[in-house]
Order: sequence, then C-alpha cells, then structure tokens
Amino acid sequence: MTGKRPDALQKGELAINFYDGHLFAERDTGGVGIGTTITLLTPWKESFGGGAIQYTGVVTATRYEGEGGNLTLGTPTSGSFRGGAFTLTSNAKVDNSIEELNFILGKLVPTAPDNISGASLSLTGTAGVGRLCAGFTPTNNTGGSAPVAGTQYTRNTDSTITTNFITEFGPGDSGTVTGFVNAVGVGTTTLNVSFGVAAVKSDNGTYGALQIANDKDAADSTRNVGITSLFYEVYDARLINAASPDGYNKAHISHLGNNTADVFWYEDPSTVGAPVISFSGVTAPSSPTLNYSSGVPHYTQASANNFTYVMTVTNASGDMYNNHTFVTSDGATSGFNNPGNKTYTDFGGANPPVRNYGVGTGVTCLITNTVRDLHLTLTSNHFSRYDCSTPYGNHNNQRVSYSTNINIMGTTARTNAIDEDNILISSLGTGSGNADRVNAGAAGDNPTPVYTAWSSNSQVAAYEAVVRGAVLRHDQTNYSTGYLPAGPDYSSGRNGAQYFQMELIRSNVSQFNISVTGSYGGCWVCLPDNSAWTSSLSGTNGWASMFAAYRGSGIPTSAEPGCASGGNMSGNSGTFTSVFGTESSSNDSNNRILIRWRLDAGDSITAMSFSAT
Repeated sequence: MTGKRPDALQKGELAINFYDGHLFAERDTGGVGIGTTITLLTPWKESFGGGAIQYTGVVTATRYEGEGGNLTLGTPTSGSFRGGAFTLTSNAKVDNSIEELNFILGKLVPTAPDNISGASLSLTGTAGVGRLCAGFTPTNNTGGSAPVAGTQYTRNTDSTITTNFITEFGPGDSGTVTGFVNAVGVGTTTLNVSFGVAAVKSDNGTYGALQIANDKDAADSTRNVGITSLFYEVYDARLINAASPDGYNKAHISHLGNNTADVFWYEDPSTVGAPVISFSGVTAPSSPTLNYSSGVPHYTQASANNFTYVMTVTNASGDMYNNHTFVTSDGATSGFNNPGNKTYTDFGGANPPVRNYGVGTGVTCLITNTVRDLHLTLTSNHFSRYDCSTPYGNHNNQRVSYSTNINIMGTTARTNAIDEDNILISSLGTGSGNADRVNAGAAGDNPTPVYTAWSSNSQVAAYEAVVRGAVLRHDQTNYSTGYLPAGPDYSSGRNGAQYFQMELIRSNVSQFNISVTGSYGGCWVCLPDNSAWTSSLSGTNGWASMFAAYRGSGIPTSAEPGCASGGNMSGNSGTFTSVFGTESSSNDSNNRILIRWRLDAGDSITAMSFSAT
C-alpha cells in the first residue's frame, strides 16, 4: 500500500514498502518524545529513465556540492527569468551565473582608496639634522645598513619620536594596523566597520604609540575623490611618543601586508655643550711695506702687512656635526679683506671630523687678515666677525678685540677721497693730470706764494695740515703711540691755523668750480706767475679770497680781493665758483693756479675736486 509506514520494529529489524520502494528502521531519539521512532531511510523517489532523484516537502542541507558544476538554477516562481544585465535560463549553471553576476557587479563597485604602501613618514619635533662624525661605531638598531660618517640624518635627542599623520588611506574598516620602531611593534589595533548598518565602532584612538584619527567614509576623502558612500572607509595614522633608543633607528606603519616607507633618524646621546670661540692677541706685521702721507706711515696691501691671530674653538663636534665649514666669516671689514670661512681641516681636523673634536681642549686655526686697497684709518671693528655652528648650539658675532688705530693707504690712486698728490680735476681748461699738493711756504693766510715740490715721506711743518687716512685735517696727533704703523709725534706746537696748498696746471682757465666736503677756515686762489694778477693783489701777495664776492669787473684788487661768484664760501660743504675777472691761467707763465686752504682746530675735509663751470 502506498505511503504505508510500519507501526513498530525491533532494534536491528528493517522493513520495506515494496509499493513505494521505501526502507524503514527504528531510531533512538535519546529520550525525546516517545523515546523511539520509525525513521524513513529513503526519502526520495527515482525518476525512471530521467537520471534524477526527487524529494517531496522541504529539504535542508548544511553543504551541497554539485558534481562537475552541474547544479542548475531551476525555474523561478514567476515561471521565467526577466531580462537584466545578462540572460538567465532555468538550466543555467549556478557557478557560471554567479561568476557572471560578480563580474558585472565589479564594474559598478568604485575603485578602492589608496593603501599605505610606500606612504612617506616624517618626524616632527626633532632637533633638526646633523652629520655623523668619524672615528667611532654608532649603534645601529635598524638591522640593516649601518649609518655612514659624513652622511646627514635627522637628529633626535629626547628619546621619543612622533611622526606626521599619513592621511586618508584605506581600507579603514578591516585589517590590523601596527606601528614599528626598528623591528619592534609599538602599537597596534584592528580596524572595524564604523558606518552603515554593519557599523561596530569608530577606530579613532591611541593604541600604545599608534594613533588612528579621522576614521571616515571614503566618500569624504580628498585624496581619492568620487567614491560612493558606504563602500569603503579611510583613516589617518601616525606614531606618537614612541620610545627611541640611542643610535641609528627606523620606523614604519604596517597594514594588511602593506608598509609605509621607512623613516630613519639618529638618536644622539651626546652631552657636548655649545661651541665657544676665543681668540689670541693680534700679531702686527714685523717688517711692513709702507706708504706715506704728510709724513705719516700707512700700510699698503702687501703680503708683508698681514695681521694674524689664532682662533680657538671648543666643543667643535659631538657624535654629529653640521657641515665641514662650521665657522663662517661675516665678510670683509672696511680695512681688511675677508679672511674666509673655516673648515674642520683648517683647524687641523678632517672631513668628516672625529667624534668629540675640540671637547675638553679646543682646536685652533690661524686667521690671516690682508689689508685692502683703500685709503682710511681704522678706529674700530678692524677684523671680521665669526659665527660657529654645531648641532649642539651656536656662538655668533665673535670678533677679536683690537683697539689700536690702523692707517691704510692702498696703491690705487683715489679721487673720491683726499689723496694729497692726486686731487681730481675734471674737464677744466687745457692740460692733463690732477692737482698736487705743494709746500705751503709759511704760516699765515697770505704769505708770499711758493710752490716747491711736496714730499709725502717728510714730516710736515708746524703750520702744515695733515692728510691721514684719506682725510685732510687740522692735526695734533701723536702717531708714535696708539697707531700702526707708528709714526711722528704731531701733538705739540701745532695748535694754530694749519694750511694745505695745492697747484693746478691748466691753461685757458678764467673761472672754475671748487667742490668741497667738510669744514675749513679759509680758501684763497692765486696766479703766482701772472704779473697783472699779482700786481692788482699786491696787498695780499696775489691771493684772492673765496670767502668774499668778486667785485664784478676787472681783476680782484687788494681792496676788493674777493673771487667768489654766485655765492661765497663760509667754511661749509658745497660747490663754489672762482673767477679771475679779465685774467686767465694762460696769462700765467706756467699756467699755474694755486689754492690755499686754512684749517683751524677741529676742521677736516673728506672730499675735494675741481671742474669747469
């Protein structure tokens, strides 16, 4: 009879329904219900000739594997598959269909955000950079290549490191993120889904020395724009206050088998203090080469005139140094050329220097100062200032102390200052050459004019003014002390007016301009070999005054000796015009024009020239 099931069986007995082909046995239910039940052992029907087995009712299974990919989709409840991305049929294979669907869906999924592979890490809050010294073996904590002397590395000194954040990397919802210093993990966390229906929690937080921040939907990323919301997450990460052992170190962050680029640094354990510059006394030239002006000796720019001193630097290095050139000059001074920057080699060391160079006992360098090709007197700040820099500090703006005045007179003639044998004449009359100093002849404003040759090497007369350091001055200075090179003593018997007299040799001059910068007590002009001129001015021995106006016609006279036109001199700076009236330098047998200056106590002239009007 179809559907017939036995009412009872003994253990070990089997029953078969020959109509249905079903086999039954007794099964122990473990005390549930009636304790035993009759179980159908063959709950299927074979379709004869169809090669198929059919089940009635609901069939469940924990795992099904189709043999050779033969599992088919079957027919949907609607009776047929609707059109879509691709055509499905009831006999389509399940594995092939799923593969095709996955391919199509994959085209709709946005590109994943960048992972951390190769992302750049950099350290923050370090002590700058430094180069490793030679002569010792620094500790290498990296497990890789050892640091190299002379190579520049980030320098750290507080035994902890913090990196920058690497920003907006993914995936931010899965995988373990770990920070490493050398080969040691210093912080780790597993990322969770933080958004959508499957959200677990935000991953923002600090985990040991690893910090996660800005955990967000990748749709908000500025690195990878255009990602659809809730597909991916991104995060920021950094190391914070990770322990840093002494020596050479590296760090990176790892996530899902990807690593940032390594960042390297040197944890510097040096206890060296800041460098200190000191100087010896200055050594002046022992056998100098000299030029003279008004009997006063001046150094010229000869090698025999070098000034020297010794610079000492303590604490020149520790484990590290900055650069081979670690002492720098501020440049030339007004009187000396730049002695140049100084290297460890200049101090007797090497490049790179050894560790702790100059610690305890300073290292030394000879500084040579060469006179410039200028005319001047140095009264202060004679020599260059120096700065010294190491990773451990600086000692800046250091200059050797030197108070002795130094007179300098270069070999190149100057017309922008007072050079007693080369005072500028510009486009005046006919002739060549500049104005020269001549002997003043005698004291007084209007002595009998003389124009004997001047000797710069000879000491001046008591009534003669002095040109020293390119300045014409009323001078009462003792050059035998407090000055180099040592010179004459002009300190006594010279308190009265002092005179500076010069000659111009030019023809065809009937008027000319005198430009002067400074202060003075008088200025006179003379044509000494022009008889008409000297006769008209016999009362002043041929001297016409620039402190008085020209009378307007003829030759200046003894009663009206003024020769200034357009404005009188008054002892001040400016450009003034001297006129000869009806006379000309061509009427002087030697085309000679004399100019005589008076300087009173405190007067000085820094520039002078003569030109056409």
